[in-house]
Amino acid sequence: MTATKMNKPASVRSQERISLARVEERYRTIRTLIRVAGGVGAVHLGQGAIALLSGETTRLAFELSVLADVKFAVTLTLAGATTTWAIAERVIRHRKVEQMQGRIKELETRLDPNRSSSGLTLKGKTNPKDKTK
Repeated sequence: MTATKMNKPASVRSQERISLARVEERYRTIRTLIRVAGGVGAVHLGQGAIALLSGETTRLAFELSVLADVKFAVTLTLAGATTTWAIAERVIRHRKVEQMQGRIKELETRLDPNRSSSGLTLKGKTNPKDKTK
C-alpha cells in the first residue's frame, strides 16, 4: 500500500472499494447483456434462414451435390497438375546433373587428384550395385 492509502481512514478506503466493486459489476452486467443479445440475434437469424429454406430442400440438396462435384473435379485437376509438375521437375533436375557432371568431376579432381568416386550414375542416382534388394 502507498503512504496516501495508509493515511486515509478506513471508511474512505471502504467507500473506494465499494465504488470499484460497483463499476466492476456494471461492466460484468453490460458484458453479459452483450453476450445474450448476440446469442438471441444468432438464434433469430438462424430461424430466418431455416424459414427461407423450408420447402426448398430438394433444390438445396441439388446445389450442394453440384458444388461437391465441382470441388472433386478441381481437387482431381490440382492433383494431376501437381504430379505432372513433380515429374517434369525431376526430369529437368536429372538432365542438369548430367550436363554438369563432367565439369564437377574435373573441378573435384583438380582439388584432390587422389579422390575416389562415389559411384553415382551420370544422372546423380544411386549406384545400382549399392541398392538394397
